Amino acid sequence: MRLLGLELGEHEIRVARGERAFGTVRLTGVERIPYDGAAELAERLAALAAPSTTVLTALPATAVTHRLLVLPFRDPRRLARTVRLELFGQLPDEPEDALVAYESLGRVTEGSAVLAVVARQADIAAHRALLGPAGLSPLRIELAPLPAWNLLPPALADAGLLLADGTRSTLSIRRDGRIVGLRALVASADDPAALAAEARWSLAALGGIPSTLVVAGTDAGPELATALADATRATVVPLAQVAGALPGDFGACAVAAGLVAGAAWRAPKHLLLAGGEGEGPPAFRRSVALALAALVLGAVDLGLVHHRLAERDAALAAAIRVEAGAALPGGRLVAPRAELEAALAAASHRAARRGPGALGVLRDLSTRVPPTLALDLDELVVEPEGVRLHGRTDSFGTVDALRAALAGSPLLSEVTAEETRATVDGRHVEFRLRAARRAGGEETS
Repeated sequence: MRLLGLELGEHEIRVARGERAFGTVRLTGVERIPYDGAAELAERLAALAAPSTTVLTALPATAVTHRLLVLPFRDPRRLARTVRLELFGQLPDEPEDALVAYESLGRVTEGSAVLAVVARQADIAAHRALLGPAGLSPLRIELAPLPAWNLLPPALADAGLLLADGTRSTLSIRRDGRIVGLRALVASADDPAALAAEARWSLAALGGIPSTLVVAGTDAGPELATALADATRATVVPLAQVAGALPGDFGACAVAAGLVAGAAWRAPKHLLLAGGEGEGPPAFRRSVALALAALVLGAVDLGLVHHRLAERDAALAAAIRVEAGAALPGGRLVAPRAELEAALAAASHRAARRGPGALGVLRDLSTRVPPTLALDLDELVVEPEGVRLHGRTDSFGTVDALRAALAGSPLLSEVTAEETRATVDGRHVEFRLRAARRAGGEETS
């Protein structure tokens, strides 16, 4: 699979090309393409389009607002629900078209450290609009300068990374192998002294100046390295010194090269602003592993299912034999299941002859009592011998109508009113009815 990493600078396009095979990525080259104006930018981008190429790009840190949050839990689902609320709670305003993304930086004593950013949907759409017409619809849009960390070895766990890029310079810090600070610098890289001074107090504000400060970007020259060393007293090294031998001017194209390097199987994943909508081939990082795992698990599962089914069949046969022996004592069981089913059918037939149960009586009464009768029942008892009702209604005529409805049931006989009298306030009639249940629920002739 061919990979194309793009970073759109103010006056140039930084390009990195690579190839991915079997989960590994090989960076094949980097290129800086200058442009002057929107028309030339569109022309240069169109020249980069190629079939079967996955496009990766990044939005500058100056286009987003970010915060480093520490949340008192580690569950990913709770983080997804909480990050947006916590982020906007620290901002003076919420954009109408806000897009919130976050990256879990790892566990801390208090819970989870999270890098959360808010970008405008319009900025994401504008970035896509620059690339889409040229046939470069991106599969992923990340946040610069984070992809550049993919070029630094994991052994460099405590370091700062300064990307000097005109008025869009950034400073980020990694401690114990995770990002702990990110800042878009205000000073221009055209003034190395001012940029170094801002980097010094920014590092101090972000937890202290690390011993190693890596410098990259289009404006990472010797004058800036000297100014940084004087201001921070840290060991200032160019990206090429720690990243190893890479082709071309990859120090200036660090973000683009990092985007390509981040497509490797085991590369750490950084904050994703948008993705999955590109026209290139899907970049499913674990597709091959999942396919192999599915085959292995399928074979194991088939064996386990066969074993469990055999065990279940043996257990079921033993249970049927035990239940049949308990239900049919004193006899020799030849076919336990068939004999048990026959005994259950006979018992069901005998139960049917005895008539319906309490639910059957209630169901019959609910269909026979007219819904227009105003009844307030205090007691409704269904016993093996009969049914008792106690309650109140609005008139003696209603009591007679209820008694007539019960008398019409094929399940009841001898419906009598044990007590019928007016209530103390004279507004209602209190009644007690009793009916005997017929055996088998059959009507008498």
